[in-house]
Amino acid sequence: MEDLSLTHTITSYECSADHLMKPEFFMHLCQEMAEEHADRNNLGYGWAVENHKIWVETRGNYEIFRRPAWKETITLRTNTGQAGALQARRFVEMTDAEGNVLARADLLWVLIDITTRRPFPIKRANVPLNGLECPPITEELVCPEWSAEPCATSPHTAARRDIDFNGHINNSAYLVWALDTLPADCTPEGSPSRIHLAFRKECMLGAEVEIQHYRSGNFTRHIINSAEGIRAEIDILWS
Repeated sequence: MEDLSLTHTITSYECSADHLMKPEFFMHLCQEMAEEHADRNNLGYGWAVENHKIWVETRGNYEIFRRPAWKETITLRTNTGQAGALQARRFVEMTDAEGNVLARADLLWVLIDITTRRPFPIKRANVPLNGLECPPITEELVCPEWSAEPCATSPHTAARRDIDFNGHINNSAYLVWALDTLPADCTPEGSPSRIHLAFRKECMLGAEVEIQHYRSGNFTRHIINSAEGIRAEIDILWS
């Protein structure tokens, strides 16, 4: 498949009080690039629904070198390939007008059968990814040892605003939950520059979760837990 490149101008609602893009909006842009590229290759949302499947992100590594400013025009580039029998890998890279890399992401996706809610082999779905390479462009986030007890815990209820097209909690909502409920005395200086998310279990509207926050120096860890098990884990390096 050919790379897809699109431009985007940062809007006010994508920014925080410092007029710079919020970290979760890079995740939103990655999701939009994934759908646009997949759709142009006849593998997007419409194709998935027709085949009783959905694409679900299982892991994401994000690096943010500079957050673009309000009204700044950036370029996003993406492509995809097979990472295993059940996984597809996608990269997304964001650059500024001079070509400097602002942020980049490695994303792992699986195809889920909507009847069984289990992963479906990519080869059996006739997805044309066999032999297509998509090597990682980010480094794994190596975190320190964590204390046995969290520095804080925060209860939360999954709300309507968090639901996506697939009827479950949007991936970026987990990051928003973690950042919004992280107490000031547990928050390192700076902003998230490296983010690793692992999605463990679907979370639906009304789910009651507890967010466990851990901190070690400039690192924080956030475990989205529930009575049914861990929903997601997030590791963040702040700088």
